[in-house]
Amino acid sequence: MSVSYYIVGGVAAAAALVLTPIVRAIVVRLGGYDVPVDRKVHHAPTPTYGGVAIYFAFGIGIAAAMAVSSLRGAFHFSEMFGLLFGGLIVMFIGILDDHHDLSRPARLAGEFFAAGILYLSGIQMSFFWLPVIGTISLSPDISAVLTMVWIVLLTNAVNYIDGLDGLAAGLTAIASGALFVYSTRLPAQFLGPDPLAPLVAVALVGACIGFLPFNFNPARIFMGDTGAYPLGFFCAGATISMIGRFSGPGSAGGRLGLPLVFTPIVFLALPLGNFVLVTIDRMRKGQPITVGERDQHIHYRLLELGHTHRRAVLVMYCWALVLAVGLVVAGTIPSGRFVLAFAFAIGTIVLLTLAPRLWGSSGEAAASSGVSGDEMG
Repeated sequence: MSVSYYIVGGVAAAAALVLTPIVRAIVVRLGGYDVPVDRKVHHAPTPTYGGVAIYFAFGIGIAAAMAVSSLRGAFHFSEMFGLLFGGLIVMFIGILDDHHDLSRPARLAGEFFAAGILYLSGIQMSFFWLPVIGTISLSPDISAVLTMVWIVLLTNAVNYIDGLDGLAAGLTAIASGALFVYSTRLPAQFLGPDPLAPLVAVALVGACIGFLPFNFNPARIFMGDTGAYPLGFFCAGATISMIGRFSGPGSAGGRLGLPLVFTPIVFLALPLGNFVLVTIDRMRKGQPITVGERDQHIHYRLLELGHTHRRAVLVMYCWALVLAVGLVVAGTIPSGRFVLAFAFAIGTIVLLTLAPRLWGSSGEAAASSGVSGDEMG
């Protein structure tokens, strides 16, 4: 892996460390607080709009890449413009939503508009390879629909998981880190010369890591929809850039290449799984799918199990790490060893997840978990 990528990630992290307290000071002066309501679990008004720091830290990381000669080739102008401009649009949608609580149709309209910009910039699902089936080439109409639906889905999935301090930023850092490692290990024919995916992924990792010291429990600032929407949007752009262009047989990359089209689902399994489960549960209960009880979310169910706020977040980090690392190493070690190690890791995480019930640990219920994250889903 090129050292240049680590420079980008380091610059993004440093930018987030500097910008976040500045944004917080401005928000405090302007009175931009997230005030507790029944379906949220924080107890005191907390500054929000931290996503502004995340967005600009990400942008500064990308700008730093322009100064690195080995990474300049990744700057296909239209694609980078579409990514940053589309991200800016969803950030402003998040700001309006945090401030005014936008209607769902208004939010979706803005999200699809931003997704359309990203698609027209050239970041799109055009074709991909599947085992047995072979190469699937998408018509322009289907490509546009699938690309935009994936972008909007992931944008909202990250927002849904933003319910506890440090959860969305941490899970995005883990997913993006795994995506970065995975994409840099793929054969050159998968991503082509000067790929965009690893650059976007490593800048995301840096921005999230730099933000986490201020956002982990007890949070001094929330990212809000202002940050959750751009995180999901940038993740969507990185994953599409990785899976949507390679038309050759997956066997060209050995076992590493076979699951290429499934990698985004694995890396982002927790946000996507939470989104699907919450939506199904609300539909089953006849509730609006956009607003429901907080205990429908996976992270709130962990609080109900008896985990403390921090422990619930760390358990979800562990699940994300097991899935992400499992996919990254799946193609590099013998199958038997992988199955054994993966089964052991899953078993360990299951025990950690159920520990409060198995050993009678009282933990803290959601109602007494201390200052905690903002639930916008």
